[in-house]
Amino acid sequence: MLLSGLFAASMLLSACSGSNSQNASGSGGTQQGGGEKVKLVVWIWEQAKAGIDLNMDRFKEAYPNIDVEFQTMKSTDLYQKYLVSSNTDDAVPDVLALESTNLSQMVQINSLLDITDRVAPYKDKIVPYKWKDATMDDKVYAMPWDSGPVVMFYRNDLFEKAGLPTDPDEVASKLKTWNDYYEAAKLVKEKTGAFMYGDSKTNSSNRVFESMMWQRGLWYFDENGKVAVDSPEVKEIADYLIKMQKEGLVYDARANTDPWGNAISQGQIATVVGGSWHDATIEKQYSPQDSGKWSVTTMPKWSADDQYGGANQGGSNLAINKNSKHPDEAWKFIEFMLGNEESQTKMMLEAGLFPSLTTVYTTSAMDKQFDYFKGQPVLKTYAKSLESTYPLAYTSDFPMANKLMTDVWAKVFLNNASSEDALKAMADELRQKTKRE
Repeated sequence: MLLSGLFAASMLLSACSGSNSQNASGSGGTQQGGGEKVKLVVWIWEQAKAGIDLNMDRFKEAYPNIDVEFQTMKSTDLYQKYLVSSNTDDAVPDVLALESTNLSQMVQINSLLDITDRVAPYKDKIVPYKWKDATMDDKVYAMPWDSGPVVMFYRNDLFEKAGLPTDPDEVASKLKTWNDYYEAAKLVKEKTGAFMYGDSKTNSSNRVFESMMWQRGLWYFDENGKVAVDSPEVKEIADYLIKMQKEGLVYDARANTDPWGNAISQGQIATVVGGSWHDATIEKQYSPQDSGKWSVTTMPKWSADDQYGGANQGGSNLAINKNSKHPDEAWKFIEFMLGNEESQTKMMLEAGLFPSLTTVYTTSAMDKQFDYFKGQPVLKTYAKSLESTYPLAYTSDFPMANKLMTDVWAKVFLNNASSEDALKAMADELRQKTKRE
C-alpha cells in the first residue's frame, strides 16, 4: 500500500534524525529567543486560522522574538488581494495560506519564495500528490498542510429507515459502486423522502463530479496537459450525475452554502461525499444537534475492481511571499505549524484538518473515537482513502475549468443541451483560453 511504504520511510527518517528534527521545528519547548523582535503578517481564512491558533502559545514560547499578526479574509478575497500585492513588490504578507485548488495558479505567477531546500527533510514525509501543485520546474514553493481526502459521511437514521446497513464496513460493502449508490438513493427517497446528496443544478461546485473523475485518474486535463473534459469517460460520469438530478434524488442547493447546510440540519440529505474537513462542517456548523446520527466510510467506486477509490477535495498549504523581508522567520513559523507532529495532531483532533504529514498517521491519535460519529475512529477512514488516491494535480487552469464546468450543468438543465454538446463546447473554450491542445 502507498501509505504503508510512506509510514516505514517516515519512521526510518525519524529514527535517523533523532532529536535534531524536533529542535529544528521548535518542538520540545526549545527556546529560540535572542535577536530583534520581528513581526510576521499572515494572510489566512478563519477556519485555517482556528487550526493555527491551537499552537500559537507553543510557538510564542519557542520563538519569543517573532510576533505574528493574522489578517483574516475569505479565501477568494485573499487570492484577489494577493494578485494585486504581488504585482507591486509589496513585502506584505510574509506568509499566506493557499488552497490546493488555487496553489498552482499562484505558483505560476512567480510571486512565491523558492523553499526547495527548506522542505527537503519533509519530501518523503508528505502525501506525494500534495507536492505536485506546489512545484514548478523542480522547485517547491509551498509546504502542504491538510490533505482533504474524500470520504462519504452518511446519516444512520435515514439509512436504517431505508433498510440499508449502518455499520461503516457494511455500508462500504453495500455501496461499493456508484451504481449501488444510485440504487440506495432510490430507496432513501422512497422510504424517507430525503435526498441522497445536495448539489445545485445550475450553480454546482462540481465537487462530487471532480471526486468521481479523480478516483478514476481522470481530470479536466490529461497527464500530458491536453484538455480531456470531452472524453467518453468524463461524459459517462456527467451522465450519471444528470440522471441522479433528473430523477429527483439530489437536493438542489450548492454544497457548503446555507441552503445546503439547512437541509442537512433538517435531515433532508442522507450523505455528504466530500473532503474530510466536512466532519467539522457537519458537527460544528450545520448539524451539532445530531450527535450519533452520522458515520463515515469510504466513497463508492465506478467499478468494484478499480485500483483507486479515493480522491482529494481541497486541502491547503502555507507559502512565503518572495518579497518578504523576514523569510527565515516565516519559514520557522511554517515549519513549526506544518512540519511538527504535535502541531499537526492538535489541528487534526481539534480543528478537523487531516494532515499531509504522514508520520502523524502512525501515532496513537489515529485511534481516537469521536462521540459525534457514534464512537467511530474516523481518522483511520481518512487515511484509508489516502491510501487509494490517484496522484493528480489541480493545475493552474483549474479555477477556469471548474467555473466552465458549472456552466455545463446550467446548459444541460436550463437549455436542455446534451451532455456531449455541452462538454464539447466547454473543451473548445478551454483550449482557446488556455492554449492547450
